[in-house]
Amino acid sequence: MTKRKMFLVVTSLMLFFGGYFLYRSYYEENFANTEKGKVEIAFINGFTGGDGAYMKKITDGFNQSQDKYHIVELQEKDHYTKFKSGNYDLVVIHGNNLDTYKKDGLIQDISPVLEKAGIKETDFHPAGLKIMKLDGKLFAAPLDIHPLTMLYNKDFVSQEVSTYEDLIKLNTVLQAKNKNVYALGVPSSGLVEFYMLTIAAQNGIDLKKDNYLNFSQPEFADALMTFHDMIWKDKISPPGLGLDGEFQSFMKQAKGGGGTAQTAIALTGPWFYGAAKEQYGDRLGVTSVPKLGEKQAVYGNSHTIALSSKVEDPEVLEGISAFLEYLYTPEHLIHWAEGGQAPLHLPTIKLMEEHKEKYEVAYANTQQFDTFVPAPQVYLFGEQMRYMNTTVFTKLVSNKNFTKEQLMDELNKATDLAKQIGNAEPKK
Repeated sequence: MTKRKMFLVVTSLMLFFGGYFLYRSYYEENFANTEKGKVEIAFINGFTGGDGAYMKKITDGFNQSQDKYHIVELQEKDHYTKFKSGNYDLVVIHGNNLDTYKKDGLIQDISPVLEKAGIKETDFHPAGLKIMKLDGKLFAAPLDIHPLTMLYNKDFVSQEVSTYEDLIKLNTVLQAKNKNVYALGVPSSGLVEFYMLTIAAQNGIDLKKDNYLNFSQPEFADALMTFHDMIWKDKISPPGLGLDGEFQSFMKQAKGGGGTAQTAIALTGPWFYGAAKEQYGDRLGVTSVPKLGEKQAVYGNSHTIALSSKVEDPEVLEGISAFLEYLYTPEHLIHWAEGGQAPLHLPTIKLMEEHKEKYEVAYANTQQFDTFVPAPQVYLFGEQMRYMNTTVFTKLVSNKNFTKEQLMDELNKATDLAKQIGNAEPKK
């Protein structure tokens, strides 16, 4: 054998065994717990942001609390895809996806597992059951709701802002002092689904028809024009805000003679609270979204914990019950509130109430649960909303001369697309 061939063989062996030992090390650390005599429970979620560390506190705490079961937690950006193709026992599913996963046969009724853990439906706020209960069965354990949230700068906002009229009054005061400071900002993309479904809920508009989302309603067009008027008629929002513009403008500092627009209020997601708190400290306020329509209501999404339809092993089911019993203990679930999430578990909400300042944004959002309206339960909800999210809202807020008639044309198109997607629903 030549020296060159010998070199290539040795190099190949080194690469092979190097990769093997790296894989073995990873496998032993994350999956090979059966050799320790423990029953594995594979738990996959999409908590790849800041909230991941708080869920890890809970799963690590459970693993250390007993020696019979071991939660193998995977936090993956594309966790939905991996769940569908992999072998997992528990999965976190957003509330607006739950109906789809149930209809696709990927999850099963979790009630027996909860019952074994001593967890009752009455342990949760009724808002959670609106999401988790499908066809009379509980298809997930309620974890949290993250509704549209109002953050405000106390330097600008000294009185309660709870109505559209309050926003106009605040804007008049702010503009009189500095033309670059507005009441709030309306984005052209980002959390626009939260905006559209909140205004629908506040005007009592039901978007579900049969198995699809029916946007083609004149009343819905009227409601949506509220956001157009915020910018172009009442001018309580600066024009031209882009992705997450409601938060970006809130974090800016307007100059007296410059062109930078700053806003006093952000109607945004609770996940932005940490960055805002770091910048504003005690000057940051958190409260419910104002009434922009006919009544108080708010839309948001939620995290649920669902049981894979593949799980049949009695020992694994016993372990899942033990984990959920541990999770839904206030001193353990409170870690989720530390990350800014608003748990639906009533005993945990009570614990949060005793320490409101520590769990400021989470507790503030629990106060919106009574007026929370979930996503309509339709197949592939996200796909049915896609054209509204990517195109319609952008046109609505970006074009000064956009009319209700033009909006209705777009809503008709969005409805046709939604109907096509709804028709792909699996037949029973």
